[in-house]
Amino acid sequence: MEGKIAFIISLNFHPGHVSHMVASYRQFEELGYESVYCVNEGFVPFLPKNSRICVYGKDKVANVSVAVFLFPSQKNLPYMRVLKRQGAKIIYIFHEPVISFQEYHDSGYTRKQVLIERLKDWIGAHTSNVSDAVIMPSMKAYDNYLTGKLYKNPAAFYIPLLYDDERSLMPQKTERCYFSYIGTVAPDHSFNEFVNFIYWAYKRDKLEKVRFLIATRSNVGCDDLMLEMINAGRLRLIQGKPMDDETINECYTSTFVVWNAYARTTQSGVLAKSFMFGTPAIVLRKNLSEFTADGQDVVAINDNTSFEEIEKAVLQITENFEHYSAAARKRFEETFYYRKYNETFKKILLSL
Repeated sequence: MEGKIAFIISLNFHPGHVSHMVASYRQFEELGYESVYCVNEGFVPFLPKNSRICVYGKDKVANVSVAVFLFPSQKNLPYMRVLKRQGAKIIYIFHEPVISFQEYHDSGYTRKQVLIERLKDWIGAHTSNVSDAVIMPSMKAYDNYLTGKLYKNPAAFYIPLLYDDERSLMPQKTERCYFSYIGTVAPDHSFNEFVNFIYWAYKRDKLEKVRFLIATRSNVGCDDLMLEMINAGRLRLIQGKPMDDETINECYTSTFVVWNAYARTTQSGVLAKSFMFGTPAIVLRKNLSEFTADGQDVVAINDNTSFEEIEKAVLQITENFEHYSAAARKRFEETFYYRKYNETFKKILLSL
């Protein structure tokens, strides 16, 4: 494979995607390729120094052997066709194949948002159909793909979200003190349920030894009660701007428990990255999957609007933290670390 170029592609800027991109870049280097990031210009300051970078729409690289499209974008499909005409093999990571849009509605999406998701799925289906291989990062996504009528490409595979191990880059003795919401605020991530709980806990002097953290690029505002909690030292709020990996990772390492009790999920980068740092999570029981084990790396709850149930779950983890942390870290090493899948990717590449 010497001399072959692998494009690692993400055309819509989102700093939370950097960890996946770095893992793919390093994986293809280890498989004998010369990896090149092909990205939206916004990514450039967030990528590792001394990386090979091609800015989409500005720079050109010839003789691309394989192109890995890591995330959805309306720009993917036309660019895939350009690369295919040049002889590149296309791999598409299809995060969210959909069978029923009712679950979006049930998760709090508006009618307009559901229509947008329908359009995204239609684009995703056509994108997957022109790819040489399609990879789904969860068994639910893979099953949806096999069942969905729009998805025609038989070269479909299941590989979890992949990460490099970033734990060694962080201080080893970071004090943990937070119950945290980390990541984008989306209708199905149950942000309001998290906020309602921390308000309840604060006003009733619950979880007095635990502080709360909200870290998101979304703008969530700051009402009077949030400001009171911040001034009282119970809430740390990071919002409204992209966070680099160092900031994001510091949030995980200083957290006891991550909120992952989402109304709807197929796979979660928040979950995978929390496990990287040995940080367990709270999940909804209906969302238990191949990535989680209740009583091991997560605590499952039945109702993410039940304050008492959430409080009990947080206490269960904080009072048995070493057990849950060790299990979470083991889950990362066995499930999400990219080197576990080098041979699998090699076989896929040989089949193209």
